[in-house]
Amino acid sequence: MRGGNCQGRAVVMAEVVERFGLGRLTAEPVPVPGGLSNDLWQVITEDGAYAVKRMLLNADRPDFVANVEAAYEIERRALHAGVAMPEPVPDPLTGRALSRVREGLFRVHRWADGEPGVGPATDAAELLATIHAAGRPRWDRPEPPWDGTRWGAEIAGLARRVAAAPDRVLVVDSHRDLDPKNTLRRPDGVLLALDWDAAGPAGAVQEAAAVAVDWSDGDPGAFAAALLAYECWGGTPVPREPWVFGGWVAAQGGWLDHQSTHGGDAEVEATLARLQKLDVDQLLRVTPAGS
Repeated sequence: MRGGNCQGRAVVMAEVVERFGLGRLTAEPVPVPGGLSNDLWQVITEDGAYAVKRMLLNADRPDFVANVEAAYEIERRALHAGVAMPEPVPDPLTGRALSRVREGLFRVHRWADGEPGVGPATDAAELLATIHAAGRPRWDRPEPPWDGTRWGAEIAGLARRVAAAPDRVLVVDSHRDLDPKNTLRRPDGVLLALDWDAAGPAGAVQEAAAVAVDWSDGDPGAFAAALLAYECWGGTPVPREPWVFGGWVAAQGGWLDHQSTHGGDAEVEATLARLQKLDVDQLLRVTPAGS
């Protein structure tokens, strides 16, 4: 509905509210700014407050709906296991996450108040450990590495260095994008995992290292503390080996490739800077000794 008129948006939102059985609207839906990939509204009805999201990024891909529904199953299992998150609201007629209303695909969660992306890296690591505990751990082949050849010698060298994973790694069904923008700290201090649409199988120690990198913001001490917290909360010890950064590099590289064709120069430069900033040797030196 980006670019549409206000009256048209109101009609569509009223139909979404009816489709998901959210109750009678008691206020006008309010757009929520800041979404990188989708449109979001706060909707208040007689039954409570909800976050209504219209899916935009990749929504025209033939595998999009199946991927989101598979991610929803992981999200639902994590919710039932007690992972802190806003409660998803399925379409009551189908039990599925997504519902098509007019020209758009929508999904709904209970609204949660809080501040996004705040707190120490240890809190994010603890949240990740609870997600992994509910993620049906098993041994499997790692994800294929990212090829950074097109981005020059420095980036290509980093990609090659972190590519040499073992033949079998511990894999879990997980969030796969638990960086600060996809979390919310409630007023009571609990950190919530938001935006599970990318959920799927992930190498456990690779994701632990990725979350520690994202949340430590270049601070080696915070990185080490996050890994220690992850292990203390039941996570698998992270080895002192470069391949554990392969998941983070692949995620950044995939985003870089996407932005180079669908985004803008600013995001390309920012992503390249993040990759160039990664100091693998320094982070391996501070990885907890018990790992």
